Amino acid sequence: MSSDYRNQAHKQDLNKLKKPNIKNKEAQISSIIWESVETNSNLSNTKWEKVDEKDFKNNRYKTNESKKKSYKVSLNSLNRSIVFDNRIIGPDISWLVPPGFKWSTKYKFDFSTRGHNRRKKGEPLLGWNGGDAVGQFYYQPIFIKDYSFGLNLGMRSVYSGSGPGGETAVGEGLSLGFRTDKSLSSTSGVSLGAEQLIHFDDQTDTGRDLYITVSKGWWSNNKDGNFPLNIATFGLATGKMAEGNIKGLCSDLLGGSGTEVDHKRRLCWAPVFTLSRVFNHKYSTFFEYNSKWFLLGSSISPFQEIPLRGTFALQLSDHIDNYRLNNFEELKWVFRLSLGF
Repeated sequence: MSSDYRNQAHKQDLNKLKKPNIKNKEAQISSIIWESVETNSNLSNTKWEKVDEKDFKNNRYKTNESKKKSYKVSLNSLNRSIVFDNRIIGPDISWLVPPGFKWSTKYKFDFSTRGHNRRKKGEPLLGWNGGDAVGQFYYQPIFIKDYSFGLNLGMRSVYSGSGPGGETAVGEGLSLGFRTDKSLSSTSGVSLGAEQLIHFDDQTDTGRDLYITVSKGWWSNNKDGNFPLNIATFGLATGKMAEGNIKGLCSDLLGGSGTEVDHKRRLCWAPVFTLSRVFNHKYSTFFEYNSKWFLLGSSISPFQEIPLRGTFALQLSDHIDNYRLNNFEELKWVFRLSLGF
């Protein structure tokens, strides 16, 4: 008998049960008066599933509970890096193109050095080959609701010595810039800024890099916190991000592009973009067009408690060759090392 019938039998009034004094067992059963009971449960549509103890250990049956506790994961930035919920510093999502996400409130300072090798035909791919590097200091102290504002200091020379690129003194080629940004949503933002905007001497050739960029992120399956995270950044920029063949709106504003010491070139604007995939809190890959080069790179943020990030990318094509894809002998590389505090 079903549980509904058993429960009803226990609740029946004793007057509804007739128990004649007979010895025959079948007669006793036939003397019971059965009564139909209405129930709200549709037993015919019930789907039974065999439950294994291991399923509970693997949290299989806690899905509904997690859905009730769903939350938004905000995306922020620290220099070229992605930041999760203003707490976890992730890897870089670009090499040169600044992301549009609002600056993280956790770290207001960031020091970064970036560079590239100068490989000639016949030289090893991983050799420095007389490469060049610059230093940048970022300070983002002002936060007002969805906005942030800060300054940055550029340094053309970070090495002095007998080796390649050591002819200039450390600290030569100083420049000043700024950055302001706004959070548009938990997964998007816009930034406006400049690096190396004001030159303090005539030894700066790192580019007068003005920019406006917009970034948007998409979590996997549209579920916040579900990796991989895809990010797109698009914008317009000048200086080192406008040395390519596609540019316009050129002028002598602010003293030109600042990309060369001996020759003054006009300040032009060019489109730039990066497409990034963040696989977890520590590792990412990206494809970047910064007007001068097409890059394919990866970045790592190995420590959760220390905001140290490293980035390496291959130069796939150069504007000098009209963006023709490089063969192996023509490949070069770039790097960036960053530390927040």
